[in-house]
Amino acid sequence: MTRLRLSLMALLTGTLSGAGVAVVMGWIGGISQRLWGDPVLEGLDRSLPLGWSLLICGGSGLILSLLHSPGPTTLLPELRDTLSDVRDPDQAPKRDEARGLLGAALAQVGGGCIGPEALMSRMAALVSQRIWRGRDQKLQEATVAGSLAFFGAPLLGGAVVGEVTHPKKRKQAFLDRWLPGSLGGVAGFAAFNGMGTASGGSLQRLPYIWPSNLGEDLGSLSAGLLGGLIGCGLGLLFLQWRGWLEQHQLLAQWPWWPLLTGLLLGACMHWLPLVPFAGEEQLRPLLEGQNSSEAWVLLLSSIVKLLMLGLCLETGWRGGVFFPLFLVACALGMGLHLLLPDLGSLGSWCGALTGALYRCVLPAPLAVLVLGVALLQGHGTAGLLVGLGMAQLIRRRAERDGGPPLRP
Repeated sequence: MTRLRLSLMALLTGTLSGAGVAVVMGWIGGISQRLWGDPVLEGLDRSLPLGWSLLICGGSGLILSLLHSPGPTTLLPELRDTLSDVRDPDQAPKRDEARGLLGAALAQVGGGCIGPEALMSRMAALVSQRIWRGRDQKLQEATVAGSLAFFGAPLLGGAVVGEVTHPKKRKQAFLDRWLPGSLGGVAGFAAFNGMGTASGGSLQRLPYIWPSNLGEDLGSLSAGLLGGLIGCGLGLLFLQWRGWLEQHQLLAQWPWWPLLTGLLLGACMHWLPLVPFAGEEQLRPLLEGQNSSEAWVLLLSSIVKLLMLGLCLETGWRGGVFFPLFLVACALGMGLHLLLPDLGSLGSWCGALTGALYRCVLPAPLAVLVLGVALLQGHGTAGLLVGLGMAQLIRRRAERDGGPPLRP
């Protein structure tokens, strides 16, 4: 009876948190659409007035500077920090949750190139805490796992949350908490159209291309190997860039960094439309050929977006990395495919870059595999596996040679 009660509690907690998160994300999406319009959100508007983008992005940065002026306790925790707080609440630092959530929502609306998963998971955990008031901390893990279903991949929550579960208790935790919590999160999120809100549409119209002869097989393999190497390089660049920014503690040195970051985002929005925003709205038009940018523009946009992602995270524009890194990989894959049209398919390029880039910044191959397949919806799976395998070998070699720890 106790196990049934725990399962029902987890199911209810997941449902309520998933519904709450979906409602909030719907509000954020609606405000963003009214403020910017679909062409801007999709990265297709190249005529946006520079003054308007500087005004909105800079104004958002100014508000973020004021919100975060009291100190780092006002910053939204990233996903890994939320999971740590949930698992060990007694050691969790005190945070100004209201300022953190408000700032993260403003960063989403104001053009920040950060993903929504950190905001969504934090909201889900807080809803769980308010409902059960700490009676069962594992219920909060179930809730966070369920909130990750906005990728369309309920198993991702288990891949992320289940990694640290004690082996002897994994089965019981799965049956009692994670499974019903995740299902409840999926149900609550889907009931309020959260899936469509967060995913930015489907790639169903993108045709599936499968190699049909030896030449195409070799081309896909070559694209996978080359994309894997480039993806690893990008991942290492991102980690080094974030490490350098963290070391210099920009916000502690100068409180107006969010304003400067906002102005940079506004300038990027005018000249490189793919750089701002998380990327979920930009992805489908890009892969379906609606974005007519030249190859060099796509390559430049991917590098600038990668650097701006690190800068946003370290200057008060808090959020997640999943969607922006995915857009970086796909924009770079599209650019390379335009430059080398006879070498592999678009899916093989995007899959290899996604697998390698994610593996450099995420802790577990399983999470990378599930996340990559879910976001690509099966396109370029072979390239994804090749890129993931290459990044895994490079990570092991770096750790064996005594290199710095690779962490997001």
